[in-house]
Amino acid sequence: AGFRFISGPNIYHGTTTTTGSIKNVQNFVYTLEAVRPGRFSIPSAIVAFNNRPLQSNEAMVRVISQQDAASGLGKKRELLSSEYFLRPGEDPDKKIRENLFLKVQLDRNSCFTGEAVVATFKLYSRLESKSDIVKNPGFYGFTVHDMVNLADKQISTEKINGRLFDVHTIRKVQLYPLQAGDFIIDAMEVKNSVEFSKSMVNKKTEQEIAEGMMGSGADEPAAEGTAIFENNTSTDPLLVHVKPLPGKNKPVSFAGAAGRFTISSSVSNTQLAKNEQGFLEITLSGKGNFTQLDAPVLLWPAGVEGFEPSVRDELEKNKTPLAGRRIFRFPFVCAAPGLYKFSPVSFSYFDTDSNTYRTISSSSPEVTVSNTEKKTVKAETSKTSFAAQNERAARIAGGIAVLAILLIIGYWMFGKKEPELVVKEVIEKPVIPTAEDLLKPAHEAVRGIDREFYTALRSAIWAFAGQHFALSGSGSTRQILLHNITERGVGKELAGKITMILDQCDAGMFTSASLAEDKQQLLEQAKETLEAIEKALL
Repeated sequence: AGFRFISGPNIYHGTTTTTGSIKNVQNFVYTLEAVRPGRFSIPSAIVAFNNRPLQSNEAMVRVISQQDAASGLGKKRELLSSEYFLRPGEDPDKKIRENLFLKVQLDRNSCFTGEAVVATFKLYSRLESKSDIVKNPGFYGFTVHDMVNLADKQISTEKINGRLFDVHTIRKVQLYPLQAGDFIIDAMEVKNSVEFSKSMVNKKTEQEIAEGMMGSGADEPAAEGTAIFENNTSTDPLLVHVKPLPGKNKPVSFAGAAGRFTISSSVSNTQLAKNEQGFLEITLSGKGNFTQLDAPVLLWPAGVEGFEPSVRDELEKNKTPLAGRRIFRFPFVCAAPGLYKFSPVSFSYFDTDSNTYRTISSSSPEVTVSNTEKKTVKAETSKTSFAAQNERAARIAGGIAVLAILLIIGYWMFGKKEPELVVKEVIEKPVIPTAEDLLKPAHEAVRGIDREFYTALRSAIWAFAGQHFALSGSGSTRQILLHNITERGVGKELAGKITMILDQCDAGMFTSASLAEDKQQLLEQAKETLEAIEKALL
């Protein structure tokens, strides 16, 4: 009643997001035309689903006359429903709490060690607001991979209790737990500045979100006819229960990989000259906790000398868990001619689809080394440079000899003078750099490019390890470092912290993870950990 049927039904398919889950939607659209002013009811729609009726709600429609529309009555009613307008006597604090808030959503609250948990932080708003992130959550006990951050400007709409909100995804991360236990994802805190109009103004509300920007300058005064109110909002801390991986049937070679993987191996060149450098590539493909995967242990054939690998990731940022591949590129040289066959590389992982352990192996690539030496321009340059260095060294040595003779003559002519100074200079011990000294490059890079910071921090940790645990060359591996730390009685807790920091560095160096908001915190944690190890070694 009160309408004329125009067309329909037109059927549209889509999706909607409610309470963190995505649902399919079918919309049946009918177009009607109002024929007279008044207040009319659209009756319930009824459909049969699985042999039972489903009934919708009724809808009320107010139809105004052309005269009212021309006089602006319709626009006034629209403005009265706008949250930008602060009505006389209305509580601004209550209005802000009801129309501007933060939420964090987890795709799961329980997982296995190494299994991904996705945390999404969203700001919901129906107001004219400027928001500043004043505290990012800490993800202690997890390796972090960022999927969405502020720079992505991901905005959508969601309906809550029948009202549409603008939804800004502030941050979306994949979290990979490092060990079993209960871990807290602490709160994200946001400071808001909300503008209200004291009169009915036709304006669509908009939101701005930044990090560390508000409060840097003088506060802007409210425009005429408006009022500005501030408040703080935060997410609730959430508990994630991380279950230990089953002890039954755990392979001896298992090193913490969780997901589903395949492995392959290949050499960059199957024909090499004697002493020519080759490369063995081990590729892990699939899905899982790539950022936590260490290089596999290789058994090099006799006559082959292998070195520490470089690591390259080719990962899909928005897949959960991470999907793609991690490539370990091992340099090697063969001193003698012959045919060399590399042993298959075994890799064990926990299959999160079937909750079982699996062990896979690569193929056995071969390389043939000829009896001829590889001659390159670089080698000739090197030889020339070496000869030049020898000539220069000879000149320096001759100069030193002449100087020594003159010193001896002077000694006998003028007598012994302050020999103790010479002795003191000889026995003076070199100054050993402290943890703070080693971390200076990381301090300088903390506000710069992420990859440079994580590289500097990782280098500082390995320099510290070389200084205190005599690690160098192929002996600079994480397994050897942790073994030496525990052997020296430092303690498993500090060893675990070193592992977590190195994991964070690997995530920043070898993936597209964006962890800029945690760099200062990670640097402080690294300083405390290294200084604690220094103290324990005294």
